[in-house]
Amino acid sequence: MTLSWSSSEALLTIWLLVPYLAAFLAVLLPSLSNALVVLCCAATALVGAMPLLTGQSTTLQLLGDFGVQLSLDPLAGWFLLLNGLVCLAVWLEARRQHWDRTGWMLLLVLLGSLNTSFLTTDLISLYVSLEVVGISAFLLILKGQSPNASWIGLRYLLIGNTAMAVYLVGAGLVYAQTSSFQLQALAELTPGAPLVFVLVGLLTKAGVFLNGLWLPRTHAEAPAEVSALLSGVVVGGGALPLLRLEELNGSINELLLPIALASSVLGLIYALGVSDAKRLLAWSTLAQMGLVLLSPAAGGLMALSHGVAKSGLFLTARSWPSRSLTQWREQPQPWPQMLTIVVGSVSIAGLAPLLGYTAKKQLETSVSPLVAAGLVVLSVGSVAVYCRLCRAPWATGATTTVQLQPWGAWVLMASLLGSGITLVGQVKSGWLISLLVLGLGIGLDQLLEQQRQRNPRALPSLDRLPDLVGGLGLVGAGLLLAIGAEFK
Repeated sequence: MTLSWSSSEALLTIWLLVPYLAAFLAVLLPSLSNALVVLCCAATALVGAMPLLTGQSTTLQLLGDFGVQLSLDPLAGWFLLLNGLVCLAVWLEARRQHWDRTGWMLLLVLLGSLNTSFLTTDLISLYVSLEVVGISAFLLILKGQSPNASWIGLRYLLIGNTAMAVYLVGAGLVYAQTSSFQLQALAELTPGAPLVFVLVGLLTKAGVFLNGLWLPRTHAEAPAEVSALLSGVVVGGGALPLLRLEELNGSINELLLPIALASSVLGLIYALGVSDAKRLLAWSTLAQMGLVLLSPAAGGLMALSHGVAKSGLFLTARSWPSRSLTQWREQPQPWPQMLTIVVGSVSIAGLAPLLGYTAKKQLETSVSPLVAAGLVVLSVGSVAVYCRLCRAPWATGATTTVQLQPWGAWVLMASLLGSGITLVGQVKSGWLISLLVLGLGIGLDQLLEQQRQRNPRALPSLDRLPDLVGGLGLVGAGLLLAIGAEFK
């Protein structure tokens, strides 16, 4: 970079602290809240874009050898850009709901703690930042009007804290063996209990496989803006450290590969089977986060494309005529909302020319041929999932007032379309396969819809509290067994 090391250190440190100062000012001076949120979101997106445009990395060590280590690299850039875009879109929509000073404070604290989690590369600083993320998200969930919001928020906090307590034990074991808390030290250790404990915590925060079963019910009870934050960017706080570990040690990528694929399959099956639209989106997040972890080379772009699209879809939830998908065919929706739903759905399904298409093609080229073939099959299922959202008729002759326009979602969808058109030229082939996937997905949706009408059957519930706790133990035991079998 053109700045000196000391200047970079000072500017990055100030940038990391500004959201917390802005949160304090938003409480003291509510009239400044809007300007402070926009400023922090813009600064976050700008800092995230810098390493993506230059391809350069900046590593900082604060407070000595046992202090905070930060790394602003292209991988972190994808998540910072996502954080800035999603929080800006949420601000646009939350203004209509007349969030008070407490809401803006929590949004700024969440933005700042996520920024820290994306840059830090030491286990203790990561633990602290993810705990702040969890507390902020918990308090935002309480803004929901559902009578179960308090319990669901407490359940989210309980599972997150339990998983991070296991993570902290792993961090202590890493230090006991290496005298270091750095991710590099963990990656260089022979895989064992320290790695498993850390992975259990991060997989829970990332919302992957059995560790992510908190997602469906939490999204169903949280306000639409909070669901957009949780599914769009909060899960990235756990996903990015996992991608860093995969970059540092290829055997960790091989260890997580079956979990990532299982998460994609499980999320897809339940997204095809549930009748609640918000739960469909939540189960889809479980599936997509599995795809994010398949490859550190493509994980950043996958996280950006999924997070932007999914947040936009959740931001339309307040205007849905019903959350029951069985009623969507009979209830026309305004064209601005349906346009948003179609664009977001097409991107997550991986169809051109949206950003999701480029992201999935990059993912397919960075994994083995066998896994790439499996991704094509999963894409067919994704198309079938989002056909369920796109089947609602468009309202004709209806006018939508300026106040009802989904401005926040439109900002996200415009970024999906603009970046997708810009990057689609990098994909030299695959258009015919994309069209084939589209056709097969539509056909699968029609077959499944006929089956649902003839023989409606609910899938087993997997998101009760005992299931969540049991999932942590089951994944941890499975990882230990896999490591034992590999290094026996």
